[in-house]
Amino acid sequence: MRAISAEINVTPLVDVCMVLLVIFMVVTPLMNREVELPRAETAMPWPSPPARSKVILAYGIPPALSVDDDPGPLSEAAFRELIRALHEQNPRREMLIRADRRLAYGDVKRILTDLQQAGFASVGLVAERPR
Repeated sequence: MRAISAEINVTPLVDVCMVLLVIFMVVTPLMNREVELPRAETAMPWPSPPARSKVILAYGIPPALSVDDDPGPLSEAAFRELIRALHEQNPRREMLIRADRRLAYGDVKRILTDLQQAGFASVGLVAERPR
């Protein structure tokens, strides 16, 4: 009676690897062909990047609002009219909010909601680098 062998038979593995190696050696030189891409009839300029505006929300009671470093705080009604006008000028404009860390989350969320309702799709928060 024969004993059971516990050794791994690597012959089939080597056979498969050799076949794959031969296939890759034959196919690789055939893949170095040039691809002819269609040519544009007229040159088109790259789209310009969207303009950016900063909304500054400063701490205070009520929080002071300004857009693009304009002097003087805006009322919420004036702020809403201004962002609607900015959206009509350029719907792809990016809006950035720089808010004081002492502000309540609800104040910042209200500004985010106003910008969303005005139609801005790209709104970001500005943060200062830690010193």
